[in-house]
Amino acid sequence: MGSDSGERRDTADLGDVREGDFFLALNEIDQSNIDFRKGISGLCRIVHYDRDFNAKGELWTGESGLLVGLLYNPNDRRLYATNPQENSLLVYDSAGEKHRLTSYLPVRRYGNMALAQNGDIVIGVHSLYGAPIEDEFGDGKLIRFNPQTEAVSFFEVEIDGGRRGRHCISNLAIAPDDRTIYYVSESGRRLCRYDTESRRQLDDFLTFGDEDALRTYGMGVLPGGEVLMACSSGAVLFSPQGAVLRNYDVPFNKGWTRAKLALDGEHFYLSNFTQGLLQRRNIETGEVVNELNTGLKCSMLSLTEYQAA
Repeated sequence: MGSDSGERRDTADLGDVREGDFFLALNEIDQSNIDFRKGISGLCRIVHYDRDFNAKGELWTGESGLLVGLLYNPNDRRLYATNPQENSLLVYDSAGEKHRLTSYLPVRRYGNMALAQNGDIVIGVHSLYGAPIEDEFGDGKLIRFNPQTEAVSFFEVEIDGGRRGRHCISNLAIAPDDRTIYYVSESGRRLCRYDTESRRQLDDFLTFGDEDALRTYGMGVLPGGEVLMACSSGAVLFSPQGAVLRNYDVPFNKGWTRAKLALDGEHFYLSNFTQGLLQRRNIETGEVVNELNTGLKCSMLSLTEYQAA
């Protein structure tokens, strides 16, 4: 869904969202000038799709950078979006009105988000400005807050560092107990866990060795404790004890960076960042039931499904 400069206008109607619809962070990146060494940045955009992967409209945030986190919250019927390059946490209400959430949260390079059963939102600091990890934030790189009460808790957690050692919490998921947070640093080796109720760092769920080809990317935790994670070369389903249950066959051998569990409990979304490909797959069989080729490489970074309150 490319747009010329004169056509960049909001066409999504957040009051017309139905079960199965989802929102996709699809940044407009110059396809002729992608250079990982210099960093990737473009105009930030959210595209609204129906359950059959048909585009219904789009929202332009008015910022440059990369949207890396999206979350639809059924409790307040708002869509949250993060752009760490601009220290931006944006909120859209059901009327499509946009504002920055700054009244009770500190300014951070926020990234991925997850919604807890009790209505809290858990959010991670995505990356560092350049200071050593231990000096960057005194209050914590994992934050849990409630949009209704505005209660905020900060947690100082261990960080893998991921690619170049500058990533904090690139992706996270909440376990079925509603208190344990699974999180990773982009392209790292540790799938870490933290208990937000007891405020304790737990043993890693997984730790990859130097000889392992797999790396840590976006993941989800199933009701039974299984973990489904994108690992660059594809996606893997792990048992609650960390054993490999299934490797999913994929058409490319790298670039798979996000695995997002669908709300129906039977499917998941798998996206390839470098190819601009999004798939909806059956968890048990691996069957691809929907596929979208966005035509935009290095643009797609987050997805959130609509759900009714």
